[in-house]
Amino acid sequence: MGDDGRACRKWEEEIYWSHFQAAQFFQTLSGRNYRNQLAIPQKFANNLKEKLVGAVSLKGPSGLEWKAGLTMIDDTLYLKEGWKKFVVDHSLKENDVLIFKYVGASRFDVLMFDYQSLCEKESSYFIKRCENGGTDGGCKRKDNPTETIEVTNEASHDVSESTPSKRPRKHGALPPRSRGRQRGTCSSINRSVFSGPASHRRQVTEEDKDEALKMACASASENSFIVVMRPTHVYRGFYLQIPSEWATKYMPNRSQDLTLQVKDKTWKVRFYKRDYRTGGLAGGWKRFVHENFLEEFDVCLFNLVTGAATDDIVMDVSIFKVVEGVIPVTRLPPINLKGRKPMKI
Repeated sequence: MGDDGRACRKWEEEIYWSHFQAAQFFQTLSGRNYRNQLAIPQKFANNLKEKLVGAVSLKGPSGLEWKAGLTMIDDTLYLKEGWKKFVVDHSLKENDVLIFKYVGASRFDVLMFDYQSLCEKESSYFIKRCENGGTDGGCKRKDNPTETIEVTNEASHDVSESTPSKRPRKHGALPPRSRGRQRGTCSSINRSVFSGPASHRRQVTEEDKDEALKMACASASENSFIVVMRPTHVYRGFYLQIPSEWATKYMPNRSQDLTLQVKDKTWKVRFYKRDYRTGGLAGGWKRFVHENFLEEFDVCLFNLVTGAATDDIVMDVSIFKVVEGVIPVTRLPPINLKGRKPMKI
């Protein structure tokens, strides 16, 4: 039985390494030199030595790819040249755990796990650059509930997370009544409570959100930006702020109409210039949202077709739904708290 068992295991290994399209290994980032090089397990390297030549491509959860050179040192194969950039861009730390999945053509898909929580590093899905200072997970961030992602063709995506207000607040939170210029707005809101639209789609999962965002990132170009839809974009308010760096580079220094197009259909939308750095889509955006059945967590990729150099700004919009299919939401009227007739929406 012992010999039969060994023969069986040998056959299983041969089938795995010679016929399986994907093979995996994991590695812990250890030692003082983990930032500069990573050893590939000897068994893995021996079985794939004919396929691992020169350099490989490392694809992170964000969908971006990094090149890493292969170097043989004392009979051990290392990821060397380019590896440090991969480590730095993902803010990897000593003892973090990485899983490498070889998918053919000298390419690896890489998953990253935090050594303390033993969970995936969330930041690895969002390799990007944000507006304000401070770094986290390889990118500068702003704590804000509205997510706008500006994508370039560099190794790291440009990202800004912003809202029309300079001070972040939770969804649904009302401005303080002590601010005189906002009292009228607050009092009217206090008289009527919006019950909000009722969605009929199935429950959205984290996997749905990740997949939609990854698909949008894969289609992005140098002059594009990505927006993950939030309630203030699609349910109330209907204002979408454009990343300030992108707006400064591509948009005019004034308010004007522009055209959004999805395939062969177009919409006129007002670009509202708030100040010298910020601006967003307002008038006409609500109609665009309704006619394209946009909901929270859907992802829109905006590609500039013609810019500020012309009077007619055109942006092509690709929509990545978190839940496939067109299911119109039911838009409910506000609930009146003082016996008054509900306001029409």
